Amino acid sequence: MRVAELEPLDRGLIDVYTSHSMATLQPDRVSKLSARVAAECAGAGLRQASRAISRFYEAAFAPFDLTGTQFSILVAVHLYGRVPLSRLAERLVLDRTSLYRAVKPLVRRRYLRILPGQTGRERTATLTEAGRRLLEDALPIWEKVQGRFVGALGPRAWASLTSGLRQVVPTVQALESGTPLASSGAPRHQAKRD
Repeated sequence: MRVAELEPLDRGLIDVYTSHSMATLQPDRVSKLSARVAAECAGAGLRQASRAISRFYEAAFAPFDLTGTQFSILVAVHLYGRVPLSRLAERLVLDRTSLYRAVKPLVRRRYLRILPGQTGRERTATLTEAGRRLLEDALPIWEKVQGRFVGALGPRAWASLTSGLRQVVPTVQALESGTPLASSGAPRHQAKRD
C-alpha cells in the first residue's frame, strides 16, 4: 500500500510518528548514546568477549574437530548422565535449535547417543564410550588453555570476572521473569511460605 492510498487519519499518525522520532533522535544525542553503547553496553561487551574467548578455545579444540559449545555439551552430559535435551539446553543457556545443531555432529560421529525419554516427545542424550574417550583427550587441552588465559588475565582479574559472570545469567533470568532484584543487582530469593 502506498502512502497516497492511506486514510487521512493513518497519514496523520505517520506524520506524528515521524516528527516524534526525528525530534527525539537529534544528531548530538544519537552520537552521545552511540558512544555510551560502544563503551558500556553489556550485551555488546559480553558478545565481543564471548567471540574472542570462543576463538581462543576453539583453536585449541580444532584437532578434535570440536566447537566450544560441543565441548560444553560433552562435559555437561558426562556430569549429568542421561539428560533430557530440553534440560541440557536450559543448563547450558542455549536455545533448542542451537543445541540440536551442536549435538547433530556429535551423534553422527558417535560421541553422543540420543535415546527416547520418559515421554513420547522427550529425547535424552548420553555419552558413548567414544565420547568419553574424546572428553578424556580434550580435557587436558582445556586445562592448558584455561591456565594460559587465567595466567594472562591475572588471578585477581580472573576472580573478579568469574564472580561477575556467575551473576549474569540469574540476573538476566530475573529481569526477564520480573523477579525482584536485590540492591546488589542479584535476584532476591523469596522465602517459601508454609
